[in-house]
Amino acid sequence: MTSIGLVLSAGGMHAAAFHAGVLAAISEATGWDPRTADVLVGTSAGASTAVSLRAGLAATDLASNCTGSPLSADGQGIAGRVTTRLDIPPPTDRTGAWWPANPMLVIREILSSRRPRPVVAIAGVLPEGTVSGVTIAERASQVLPGPWPRAATWICAVDLDSGKRVVFGRDDVDAGIGEAVQASSAVPGHLTPVAIDGDRYIDGGSHSTTNADLLSTLGLDLVVVSSSMTAVPSASAWPDGPVGRAWHSRTLRREIEAIRSRNTPVLVVQPTAIDLEIRNGGDMDRSSMADICEGAALSARACLAHPRSVAARGILERAAQSAPR
Repeated sequence: MTSIGLVLSAGGMHAAAFHAGVLAAISEATGWDPRTADVLVGTSAGASTAVSLRAGLAATDLASNCTGSPLSADGQGIAGRVTTRLDIPPPTDRTGAWWPANPMLVIREILSSRRPRPVVAIAGVLPEGTVSGVTIAERASQVLPGPWPRAATWICAVDLDSGKRVVFGRDDVDAGIGEAVQASSAVPGHLTPVAIDGDRYIDGGSHSTTNADLLSTLGLDLVVVSSSMTAVPSASAWPDGPVGRAWHSRTLRREIEAIRSRNTPVLVVQPTAIDLEIRNGGDMDRSSMADICEGAALSARACLAHPRSVAARGILERAAQSAPR
């Protein structure tokens, strides 16, 4: 039986639209249903998408939700469960109230023998966020009510006190799906950390926007990565682009190397120069969401058509053929 892991990155509303387009295009081109992924790794916005998939929302419905097209009957049923409006106020002016959330993280990153994680260090220097992300938790719980999914669903966050990555759904942390998604999405310095059993958790993107390395040792037949905060090599170099994008892209390349070193193929879809240009339009209104989603679908189709993706496409098609009807 073919085993496939799916990685969904951080990246806010941009990522939600990007993932929707990527997954819909892959599903339409190969017949593979992302809902059947053996392991789902979601970070921040990717965690919300992962929960939607585990709730049964089809990739085509994810895309329709972005483009304003009608949802399927099943999709309407899932969407109808969500009654809480997403309400995340913008950052407020906190001049004069700059109390670091955990300055020890800077020292730990400097003294660490592993590769430094600058975003974790920055999270320690920033003040603790004061904007509640409770509506994120409420919406996730409404999308997927009940216990944690039986299929492996790993939601990534960072422990603000230790700086360590925590994987809800895998690690020994008792969290509901809603608070796990809220913790994974708690942007440092903006959203309030999520307290669970006395520990404070923040956005998993502080460790890595993708956290794809979690799948490196599982012996999967294929890993599919939808990465919104990185870019293809021709569009990710610094100083031609933002240093953050260059850093995240380099991190993803290392994660992919770790997976491939175990002889596991990886299919990676990330923004092209055209995708990045589409995002420069400003506010994330319905039109922008649709443009990003449709652009991502085009990029995914182009990626699948490339000769280097022949093996990955074949694995996806075989998985679709062997899936229960």
